[in-house]
Amino acid sequence: MTRPTLIDIRHVTRVYRADDGSETHALDDVSLEVREGEFVSLIGPSGCGKTTLLRLVAGLDSPQAGSLTVEGRPIEAPGPDRGYVFQQGALYPWATVAENIATGLKARGVYRTERHRVPQFIELVGLSGFDNAYPHQVSGGMAQRVAIARALINGPRALLLDEPMGALDSFTRIELQDKLLDLWKDLGSTMLLVTHDVDEAICLSDRIVVMTPRPGRISEVIEVALGRPRLRNDPDFLALRSSILEKLHLAGSRPEPEFNI
Repeated sequence: MTRPTLIDIRHVTRVYRADDGSETHALDDVSLEVREGEFVSLIGPSGCGKTTLLRLVAGLDSPQAGSLTVEGRPIEAPGPDRGYVFQQGALYPWATVAENIATGLKARGVYRTERHRVPQFIELVGLSGFDNAYPHQVSGGMAQRVAIARALINGPRALLLDEPMGALDSFTRIELQDKLLDLWKDLGSTMLLVTHDVDEAICLSDRIVVMTPRPGRISEVIEVALGRPRLRNDPDFLALRSSILEKLHLAGSRPEPEFNI
């Protein structure tokens, strides 16, 4: 049975206008439905509007045309029903791991009654024992786990991820991908990920949304019909990877593998 739609994006267009009158067409007539409990990745060349679309879903920006809803309600501002994880984590450097995770509770005004949940989420993302560490005392992968825990502690219906693993080394990125999949399965969350990494999109996603160069449009939505867990050296995985690279017009560039199996 088809799962109900959680996020509904209809005919969205976003144009940025500079002071000199020039215009940048970031998105043009984009429509997409994200179903409850689904893991969807947005992939495409730099500047194709992936992050713009994610920000619109988060309520951090507004379109000139079209509509966006979550559970049928118009998206007009950020809300606790949508957690957002930035590329660099955006942790407060003066706050400990526990304090960073608690900021979501404080923003909602429920810290006093729900602060007991902070250690639960520290454990959930595998950071037990680092409660009092500061961002400069943990690795990049650990910092991103803190950012994910901070976004999840408010119990969002959807977790929005803006290339959270893009700045990590290959092995740390794979480790964090595995942790993200564990959280997705355990919590039953809906996840919408922006990534440049084709392998990452295949490993994580139920569906992959391929976007065109600016102005960003959806050229194709690919159902990933591979079992889980997914092996990167599996012939079906490699065939899908090659197909997506060809769709992105990158197949001829012979990209180097990120690691050796």
